Amino acid sequence: MRQSTGYFAVKKNAFLSNLSATGLMKLRWIEPWYLSYALLGCTMGGMFPILIPLLALKRFNSACYVGFVMAAFNLGGLIAPILGRVADRYGSHRGLLITGLIVTAVTLAAFGFMNSFPVWLGLALLQGVGVFLAMTIGNLLIVEIHPKAEWDRRISRLQIFNSGGQVSGMLLAAALSSLDLSDSLLISASLIAIAVLPGFLAPKIIKQTVGDLRSHACQDHRCKVNPEPPLPQLYHPVQNLQRHFKVIRHTAFEQIMGVWFSCVAGVSAIYTLYPVMMQEMFGIGRSLIGLSFALAMGISVFLYTQAGRWSHQMGSLRVLKRFMALRLTAFIVFFLLELLTFGGRVYLILFTFMGVVLCWPFIMVSATALTATLSPFGEGEGMGIFCAVFSSACLSGSALGGWLATQWGYQATVAMAVSTEALGLFLICRMKRSL
Repeated sequence: MRQSTGYFAVKKNAFLSNLSATGLMKLRWIEPWYLSYALLGCTMGGMFPILIPLLALKRFNSACYVGFVMAAFNLGGLIAPILGRVADRYGSHRGLLITGLIVTAVTLAAFGFMNSFPVWLGLALLQGVGVFLAMTIGNLLIVEIHPKAEWDRRISRLQIFNSGGQVSGMLLAAALSSLDLSDSLLISASLIAIAVLPGFLAPKIIKQTVGDLRSHACQDHRCKVNPEPPLPQLYHPVQNLQRHFKVIRHTAFEQIMGVWFSCVAGVSAIYTLYPVMMQEMFGIGRSLIGLSFALAMGISVFLYTQAGRWSHQMGSLRVLKRFMALRLTAFIVFFLLELLTFGGRVYLILFTFMGVVLCWPFIMVSATALTATLSPFGEGEGMGIFCAVFSSACLSGSALGGWLATQWGYQATVAMAVSTEALGLFLICRMKRSL
């Protein structure tokens, strides 16, 4: 009897030990500063895409103005390569993250009090600087510190926090539909202010560690690192840009940036005008828009882990190609549904839009991993360029999509998304043959 009791005690201890080890392995991929990105996702990924387009349409009565406001927001992200280099050189990742969050909170609160379109453009520009600064630092804190074998898993976990925040933000936007849009923005700004606190828990990176890690990572990639330019060159964007073009010309990195631009530009136009489109064309209110957005994002949260796993097992390039093709199909269906008229088509459009959103985790994770792997500058500057291309694609897509909607209707905006996605798929097929 004692032997039997001892046997079960040993089995119980082994089970508890394995359970504890499994929990520790899961926690290994999570860090406290991820909470800042959860709150950033809640406000800028969940509430902002619904509240700002609707408030801009209410204030300025034009889809074109909505597009220009969102374009100014994305213009702020074009300084991401410079900020990535500053973070690399001085190890100032934590300070830049906190600065970006503070700027975002202040500008978001100011939108509710301003009625001038030029002032809105200025606020959107500053807010873009803050948001893309925080986005750049988030990726850097992963690829600069951790080995390449852990990138996919850690990037996917960070995206889970960010996307979980987005879902919460969309549900919150729906719940606050009875409030004035300006009041909802103030609540959003308060959440960003709270996000500053977890930012202080971000790891502090010293200058020497950054250089050593980049060198080690590039040896792992078999990439060639160019010597650091003298400090004054950091503050001469034209010279720095020329140097970048010379280094990346006719490389796989140049090709993946072209693919990244194409697959972001069209979907940016759709995301920018989706709340306005559903309100103007189908009379759908803010609550249903927020709930449909939240449902799609809620499902996508659970796909980031799978995206990281498939990217690691199948190859990032293959995953990116397949899900761009799937999203192109969704865009074509979306376009056809807008042209046709029959009962219940609005629900099919909502369902199709969900398909577009569900492709994003696989596209985002695989494109991020490809960028870090193929960057000839090291991960820091490569991630900065990645964010800059993202912001320039969003800028172009938002501005052009808003203008097209004003000139020829929202169908023209969806047709633009079909065209850019098809171009990106064509480029990635050429890229695969050349690698």
